[in-house]
Amino acid sequence: MGTEYLLSALVLLVGIAASLYSYLVTKRTRIIEERISSLEKALEKVVRQNKLVARAALAALRSSEAEDFLAKLRAKRRRRYIAFYIVYEGEEPPSPQEVEKAILRAVERLGGQLSVALGRVQLVYYDPERAAGIIRCTHDTKYVVLAAMGLVRRIGRRRAVIVPVRTSGTIKRAKRALPS
Repeated sequence: MGTEYLLSALVLLVGIAASLYSYLVTKRTRIIEERISSLEKALEKVVRQNKLVARAALAALRSSEAEDFLAKLRAKRRRRYIAFYIVYEGEEPPSPQEVEKAILRAVERLGGQLSVALGRVQLVYYDPERAAGIIRCTHDTKYVVLAAMGLVRRIGRRRAVIVPVRTSGTIKRAKRALPS
């Protein structure tokens, strides 16, 4: 009976040790799983915060790009070309310098020196034989220049009228609109 008793006690001890080991492994696994779960939650929180930071940084970048674009747009205004012909008194057509000077004076009288400066008004093409030309200005001051051209009654010392034919975004289109 002594060996059987010892053997059964040993089997019981091995069973207890196995269940204790199983319990410890299960408890340790549960603790590790809880730690992993809490770490995952903390990581998700950090990711959410980083997403917010990333979105804010992206929005700031976009707004700075928009500001750069607006600055470029302000610096380089879109150009408009106004084709015109001149009806004048006398035999000789007015010179290009007289035409540009008359238009610039009219724009200055109508809109002031600021309109002349912002409008960047310039005679880019003039054909004295046809008494036709093209004036360049910005899209902002196009209507001021058109109105000023209608106010011109003298070019140099001669009576003359400037008749706008067409407004265009390119010189090529404006040249097509000039009378032959």
